Amino acid sequence: MHKLVTAENGLEIIEIINHDATAKIALQGAHLFEYARHGQPELLWLSPTARFEPGRAIRGGVPVCWPWFGMDTDIPERPQHGFARSVLWRLESVEESDETGSTIVTLMLDDTMLEQHERRWFPYLFELALRITVGEHLELSLTTKNLGSEPFEITEALHTYFNVGNIAAVSIVGLEGITYADALDGFAQKASGAPIGITCETDRVYLDTEDTVILLDERLGRTVIVGKSGSSSTVVWNPWIDKAARMEDFADDGYTSMVCIETANALSNTVVIAPGQSHTITQSVK
Repeated sequence: MHKLVTAENGLEIIEIINHDATAKIALQGAHLFEYARHGQPELLWLSPTARFEPGRAIRGGVPVCWPWFGMDTDIPERPQHGFARSVLWRLESVEESDETGSTIVTLMLDDTMLEQHERRWFPYLFELALRITVGEHLELSLTTKNLGSEPFEITEALHTYFNVGNIAAVSIVGLEGITYADALDGFAQKASGAPIGITCETDRVYLDTEDTVILLDERLGRTVIVGKSGSSSTVVWNPWIDKAARMEDFADDGYTSMVCIETANALSNTVVIAPGQSHTITQSVK
């Protein structure tokens, strides 16, 4: 079952309940901000102070970072992580799978739906489709199609916030031996060793990796497997104490109950899409 509701602030939200799970998706940003299997804690973390406002990205869930990831130091007025996470998408379809019982939601964005300043930041003809499968497992596939006559380059991420019992009892496995760029140290490249534990502010882009990542959550007693395709980067982020306190839409103690593991193409892992061609990045979570 699904329904489209309008929140008090005017944002339209798709609410899903099926045999396996529940979910909520805002049309603004094509933003999945809740997903839970029945009888289990929320998989996704949502800030209790998240601002559900027109034109503003929602803090938590799975923001879509596109057509660039991070800040553009050459054009500082461009919004961090691109414009896709804060503009209104079109609901293309909602399908109920008879075979699996899953609900499949497809949302679309193209260049004709942008404001003038957004076109100026990315002056290309494109079509963007996000396909979200809500069921026993969660899957998101983001497809970029070049509708123009010249190639264009993107970076991107499915910026997934995972809900955890306590960050002190979490470890992340699967990135051992992968070189990462440390955003807190001028993007210096460093070698990773043991499984990752979060004990301070962490902002890392693991490069040239297509590996599956496993989130071990001792407090909630669950293992989360994050698989991916079409992605050459994995981002791990937690703002820790000081940065959490500086962000108005992030609870001061929110860092203790979340960690971001992002399926991405970032920094040197750019994607060039030729005219008439497309690229798909997929994240599967179980």
